[in-house]
Amino acid sequence: MLDDDRSYEFSLKGQFSGSFYDLLRTRFMISNATIQQYFDKKIQTTFISLPNDYEKVSKLLNSQAKLLGKIIAPTKSAYLAYLQSIGLTEQTTLNIVDLGYSGTIQKLLSLLLEKPSNGHYLIASKPGLNYVYGQTAAMKGYLKESVSMGDGYLPLDRSMFLEALLTSPNGQFQDIRHSPLPHGDFEYYYGRKVNAQKYIHELEQVMQGAIDYVIHAAKHQVSFTANEVEQTLNQHVAKPNMIPRALWPLFTIDDDVAGNGTVDPLQFFGLR
Repeated sequence: MLDDDRSYEFSLKGQFSGSFYDLLRTRFMISNATIQQYFDKKIQTTFISLPNDYEKVSKLLNSQAKLLGKIIAPTKSAYLAYLQSIGLTEQTTLNIVDLGYSGTIQKLLSLLLEKPSNGHYLIASKPGLNYVYGQTAAMKGYLKESVSMGDGYLPLDRSMFLEALLTSPNGQFQDIRHSPLPHGDFEYYYGRKVNAQKYIHELEQVMQGAIDYVIHAAKHQVSFTANEVEQTLNQHVAKPNMIPRALWPLFTIDDDVAGNGTVDPLQFFGLR
């Protein structure tokens, strides 16, 4: 949606520090060849700091809207076809499930498909009804609501741990295109692999254990309050040695979208 300036307030609101080239490559997944072809060196090397430079960046993107529309057209066409293939476009109201927190993807989907949406989150920073250019985006947090990053709520402040466990086995999704093969539908493109992908067989065992326990708990009518879930999470993300050393490699994640490269939450929060 780079050619739609209505999307900028959502796609540019996260933190970022680097060149305009880096922003196009890591956040918007524009290829190096395309950037070199259409943008001169002066624009490429312009330093960007978001959200401080929001106005400057949005103005720069808007000035290139026609060009950006041409660049993203193959991806946008394939993505819309993909959403149709999974039945999302048939829904009167979109239903989105995610960890959280601010509903950026939900709002962009409402904007793209021009449909109202319901967001179901573990943590929702801004619950309730939001308005997105004529569409409604309702958000509900099932563990916690009305908390923001930096407020001291550990499950959110240290959510990198959960994000690492829920990572894609193929790496960060970057692009989708129509397949040129006669019987193919789509081709998917992913970013670089970090430890979470290299040790995906171990991560799958962890996730299977979690699923097995949920089945066991449901069978025996075992339930947890939100407070009990928070206490368990807090113990694991705040105290050293709560996560077995053998699983440490699973907590290295790709944070290229924010311009941070590879991030290790265990190291970042001083737990190793």
